[in-house]
Amino acid sequence: MLPSVDWQTAASCSRAFSRGGPRMSPEGALDVVADLHRHARHAIELVSDYTLLTPTGDTPVDVVDRVRWSNVNIAGFRRLLIGLGAEQAHPDAPAGAAARLAGVQAGAVLAFLSSRVLGQFETFSADSGRLLFVAPNIVEVERRLRLPSREFRLWIAVHEAAHLTQFTAVPWMRDHFHDLIHTFFDAAEPDRSSAAGLARAVRRAMAAAREGEAPGAANTRPVGPPGPEPAGLDVMSAVTSPEQREAISQIQALMTLLEGHAEAVMDGVGRTAINHVALLRRRFDRRRANPTTLQKFVRQLLGLDAKMRQYAAGRRFVDHVVAAHGVTGFNRVWEAPANLPTETEIDYPEQWIARVIGRPSLAPRSLGRG
Repeated sequence: MLPSVDWQTAASCSRAFSRGGPRMSPEGALDVVADLHRHARHAIELVSDYTLLTPTGDTPVDVVDRVRWSNVNIAGFRRLLIGLGAEQAHPDAPAGAAARLAGVQAGAVLAFLSSRVLGQFETFSADSGRLLFVAPNIVEVERRLRLPSREFRLWIAVHEAAHLTQFTAVPWMRDHFHDLIHTFFDAAEPDRSSAAGLARAVRRAMAAAREGEAPGAANTRPVGPPGPEPAGLDVMSAVTSPEQREAISQIQALMTLLEGHAEAVMDGVGRTAINHVALLRRRFDRRRANPTTLQKFVRQLLGLDAKMRQYAAGRRFVDHVVAAHGVTGFNRVWEAPANLPTETEIDYPEQWIARVIGRPSLAPRSLGRG
């Protein structure tokens, strides 16, 4: 049984800790909301044409502020935990001290993330998933980096539309992702969450932040055997069982593929549909690679550096396969869960090509139009 979280406390703390967004007039805010909805619809069409995959269903698109983003994710976490049997839908007793403390911690994390996330395909809070755009963060970034608004908003919309397409055009993807999450929690060992292990993880995250280990360094990871675990993953090592770490490996490989594919689609679509895409990429990557010391610490502690690695490693994998076999060849990855690359194959795409493209298809060619 997982430790309970007082989600009401989490929501209250997230709201209290969240920073205010950029100053805008009411009319300007409404224009941004309308603009992002329009770009989202256009982006879904552009992504479908580029990837040769056709999204299905009617996924809601919501343009939200930071507090609303946190609340949607809290609803998703609660729904996930209730489905796992780790939390009651309507608890009988009031939350205890441990649950309230966990709520404070969750609220603080959500408040930090709510000021950084630009968009998200959220898979847990609704059966169809939900496409979210955090309007104040998008406006803040485009102002700080002096980016052309129309191009930047459409570019971000393309990234999130790629995730929507992955989860709705590939019929087994959402269930497979949720099954991996369930496997991770089912393998939990209550005695793994030792205070000493967590303390060591915090110390390493602080040391890495002080020494200036920027996430951008992950973008230069050489292709080859994996090296030592990054400091941010010490938290996971401290509180997970061997079975959970195997599930984590599969989740990491999947998320690396999905993030790398979304990055490749951003620029692939951008080359024909978005002006100044090279400028957008250059300035946006600079933002990712130069966090503040506090941001470095939080990224290390929460394992967010791993996400930076996912963008780079996944992008290399996708680019390699598409260059060798085109979009249609790459789309073999979506035919069955067995066709997903392992973590090793992400670093060595020729191994994936030999295993998957070098043998007959596992399923009828029912995805996309190519």
